Amino acid sequence: MRTSGSTRVRLTLWYVVLLAIILAAFGAGVYLTLRRALYDNLDESFRNQATVLLGAIQYDGDRPSLATSESSSVPTDEEEQFARIFSASKELTFDSSAVVGTVPIDQDALDRALAGKVTTRRVNIKEDDDRVRILTSPVIRDGQIIGVLEVGGEEDVTDVLNTLLLIMGVAYPITLAVAVFGGVFIAGRALSPVDKITTLARRITEENLGQRLNLRLPDDEMGRLARTFDEMIGRLDEAFRRQRQFTADTSHELRTPLTIMKGQIDVVLQRQRGPEDYRQVLQTVNDEVDRLIRLAGDLLTLTRADAGEIPLAVESIWVAGVVGGAVEHLRPAAIQKGIELRLVPGDSVMMCVDEGLILQLLLNLLDNAIKYTPDGGQVTASWRLSGESIELSVRDTGIGIPDEHIPLIFNRFYRVDKARSRSEGGVGLGLAISRWIAEAHGGSIHAVSVPGEGSTITVRLPTVR
Repeated sequence: MRTSGSTRVRLTLWYVVLLAIILAAFGAGVYLTLRRALYDNLDESFRNQATVLLGAIQYDGDRPSLATSESSSVPTDEEEQFARIFSASKELTFDSSAVVGTVPIDQDALDRALAGKVTTRRVNIKEDDDRVRILTSPVIRDGQIIGVLEVGGEEDVTDVLNTLLLIMGVAYPITLAVAVFGGVFIAGRALSPVDKITTLARRITEENLGQRLNLRLPDDEMGRLARTFDEMIGRLDEAFRRQRQFTADTSHELRTPLTIMKGQIDVVLQRQRGPEDYRQVLQTVNDEVDRLIRLAGDLLTLTRADAGEIPLAVESIWVAGVVGGAVEHLRPAAIQKGIELRLVPGDSVMMCVDEGLILQLLLNLLDNAIKYTPDGGQVTASWRLSGESIELSVRDTGIGIPDEHIPLIFNRFYRVDKARSRSEGGVGLGLAISRWIAEAHGGSIHAVSVPGEGSTITVRLPTVR
């Protein structure tokens, strides 16, 4: 909850800071745009007035002025505008500036006007500290500058701009205050699912991984987060379940041979026995030790595979060589059990694999087929090219596998007939290791079986011609 609260505060602060910057930029833009527009409008009105007055000017030689009768063109007192006319020698020939107060004469403005330039300026009136704006323009007659005309008036622009600043100065903090409360509310609503996820997640432990959030959220970031969390818990639940099952199966498989060895040793130690009895007990103990060694090796292989610690030494090998080698390695075991072990050659083809791991895969499949094929049966190893892949097949005429067991036979410690598997020395890891080897090479493995007729296990691997 503390983390969520901290996030809510940070989001609100970022939101308010961003809004403050945007409002400040917007307010400055509005102020500057309005200021420019007001001054442009004011200057335009002065220019229009100057045009009217230039047409009403009378000339006494080269001395421009306005007669009293023409002074009606000058703005009235109510308009608080004025006009002044200067001769080329800067002599004031007309002045109505008294309506706004004492307006100082700017010699530089007169010089620029006499040089043909139109300028505008702002002047402070000493009497009441008001500001007036003045347009200074040359008076031209017959192409010659013979004087200067000034038109001006009080700046009502300043009052408008000051009012705007006052409004923005009051509205700005109020808007930010509303944004703070609104931001806290919105952030709280947006982050409330996080609080729910946090609360529910704290209730989920190793003992109740079957529990889920099951939050009905829309398909947005929060909804996807909740669903992803549920999926993660599901994967953890499955991983813990498999780990517990793996530990239980391993303990069971270790306990069985140890119990057998302990029982045999206890029996033989009860009284003095002959050499043959001791030999039989030692042979039993030796068989169980072999089983423990195989089990430890298989468990080590699967543990390293799960941890990604078995690198693939991939190389191009001939399929015939590795399949033939596996068949010849197990031929004595097949002969001893009275089973015909056949090799059916396929296409001459190469594949990019780890030869040692593929040999182990084939040995597992062939050994499994021999164990489950009765005396007089047949086990066949073959391969064929199928598109861009090579299919390795091991077929037997054994007892077969019921349909309901086929999807499970590649799971660890899974045995269709547990009693028979233990008597044959199997612990249910050979097919699991075979599946890992196939998938590690980017391939797959699957089984087809008919109970009472036999089974075929096919491994599909990439090839190189």
